[in-house]
Amino acid sequence: MTGICKVCGRLIEPDRLEVLPTTDRCIAHASTTRSAAFMVYPHKTGGSVCVIRNPTAEQIRIAKRANRRAR
Repeated sequence: MTGICKVCGRLIEPDRLEVLPTTDRCIAHASTTRSAAFMVYPHKTGGSVCVIRNPTAEQIRIAKRANRRAR
């Protein structure tokens, strides 16, 4: 597997391509995103994990409130 970074034109490390075969950036140009996760309990039998990508402070506040209310 070989890949070329779309930002700098250098070869992407083979180990990175093995883990992320569809990546088009080297590790130096990889983007990072914040995530927040919380449990949602729609039924008494079990919960589900809800993930918010790049959450705002308002989204985190609403998620915490929903999590407390559902327990």
